Amino acid sequence: MPAPALAVAAAVAVLTAACATPHARERGSARPPATASATPGTGFRGAWDYLYPDNPPAEHRPVTVPADESGPWRLRVLADYGVFDEMTCVVATAPGAAWAFGVTGTQRSHPVALRWDGARWTRYDLAQTTAAPVAAAASGPDDVWLMLRAGRHGGQVLHWDGARWSPAGDGSFASLGSAGRGQAWALSGEDTAVWLSEGGPWRWMPGPGARLAVQALSVPPSGTYWAVTKDMRRWDSGLYRRPPGGRWQPVGFGGALPADTRENSLDLQGVVAASDGDVWAYGTYGRRPDPEGDGDPVRDPIAAHWDGRAWRAVAVPEGWRFTGAAVVDGHGGLRAVVASTIGDEDAVAADTAVLTLTPTGPATSAEPPIPGGRVVLRGLARVPGTGRFWAVGAAYPAAPDMSASTSVVYGWRP
Repeated sequence: MPAPALAVAAAVAVLTAACATPHARERGSARPPATASATPGTGFRGAWDYLYPDNPPAEHRPVTVPADESGPWRLRVLADYGVFDEMTCVVATAPGAAWAFGVTGTQRSHPVALRWDGARWTRYDLAQTTAAPVAAAASGPDDVWLMLRAGRHGGQVLHWDGARWSPAGDGSFASLGSAGRGQAWALSGEDTAVWLSEGGPWRWMPGPGARLAVQALSVPPSGTYWAVTKDMRRWDSGLYRRPPGGRWQPVGFGGALPADTRENSLDLQGVVAASDGDVWAYGTYGRRPDPEGDGDPVRDPIAAHWDGRAWRAVAVPEGWRFTGAAVVDGHGGLRAVVASTIGDEDAVAADTAVLTLTPTGPATSAEPPIPGGRVVLRGLARVPGTGRFWAVGAAYPAAPDMSASTSVVYGWRP
């Protein structure tokens, strides 16, 4: 089994929750941070105008963004950390404690960290490195894990104990999560193993099968492991569960999701478990319009919910794809960041929304507003014990081919 550790020559920083991989964009010129955070009620005035800093001054039209406390979306951070900066991850561990992470998006991009103290977001100094946040998780305010990645094969994990960040082993992983207090799991997306750590070196735990790559994982408070796998020979998807002290067991959907056939394919992408009686699985189903199996398949988004007794199919609107940023809402539902599959193919970033799925009701979508542009979401976190969420990403010009971006953090009260 290949070892996960590939050291990075630079010191690295930290993160929390589901992350999106930052875009690699060629054009870059440094610009100083603009307005970082607004106290509720004051707004953001002349912070940015969606244009490259080297555009002629006459072309710049600074945008004033008022503080709007009337709607469900509340803009809390609007900041320029670089030409192509964006926030990629956010985690909330209490109503007065949260972290958001992103990248500056300059030629030598650096990670950005923001810390929420219950009143405002403040930038947190991190070691200078070109490694980028790719995944993070937390079980509490003093147990936060971050995965930074440098290039294709380098990375490091850090752990926050409530007072400081400390190295928690090297590893080139694709995803990271909490396995309970003081424990983290990590996946490469290509290994048949699950990697575990308690702050020291990562150790290997066998996955469900010798040829089954573990591609997504969720561990609720019960300690049961729920894993999405991909058969590396047949390329079909599966779902497995491993109770504490037990063995991996295949999970059947009982007809709730369509089965793999010669012409059509089920591609599971993620699993989110709030408990062993509240589990969501989602992905796509590829169907070929031609009965003979010719032509590219049409991939429809699919989802199913487990209530502890049976799986139920949940309708997902067409025109969206799951991005991997998804959280349970505390009431049996799922909130997932989705990206549009329609529109301009040359767009720098697809339009996004937060899709709300419930076991019995219709799906709904919500998009944060921004004057003069559009918001592309990357990360989502539920504030524990509340019905509120944090959402992070970047504001882009309305023109789909403009790639200059500005970091944003929104509070969301659906």
